[in-house]
Amino acid sequence: MKKAILCVWMCGALASGACATATAKAPADRPVLEVPPPPPRVIEPTPQPELSMPPVGELPPASLPNPRPKPAPNREPARTEPKPETPAVEMAPPVAPVAPPPQLRTPGTTDGAEAARQVHDVLDRANKTLGSIDYRRMTTARRGQYDTAKNLIRQSEDALKASNFDIARNLANKADQIAKELQTR
Repeated sequence: MKKAILCVWMCGALASGACATATAKAPADRPVLEVPPPPPRVIEPTPQPELSMPPVGELPPASLPNPRPKPAPNREPARTEPKPETPAVEMAPPVAPVAPPPQLRTPGTTDGAEAARQVHDVLDRANKTLGSIDYRRMTTARRGQYDTAKNLIRQSEDALKASNFDIARNLANKADQIAKELQTR
């Protein structure tokens, strides 16, 4: 047995030594690249503009606008004279009020009334599910989940009042999911 193991070990050592080389590969000879010298820099001064305009003479002083004089207090009551009647001017017919442009929505979103109806449906379903559960027979952990579901319903109703339909829908769905889990246990 020892001879067989020794023989296998020797064959492995010889086989692994046959693949190894003792010298490293030399890099291929490549021609040396010659970098050209940089072009000469010629720095020219920037041309100065010629001042061919004659200097300006004295300018008149800037005058500030006069402040408004304060009106004298009127001690006599103002007289009102009847205005002469002016001929009736033909007026254009009244223009019908322009309808406001439709509210922009991303495709697939529902309008406010439809979204509110959907949220109310989910809230009603969650409230019915929670109403069918006996709160007194629940463990402390399940009571905490029940209270969480009730709180989510309250938050969803508040978001619905503020017209945050996406938030209201998400909160209502979470409350409904918790209520269903409590009912199945």
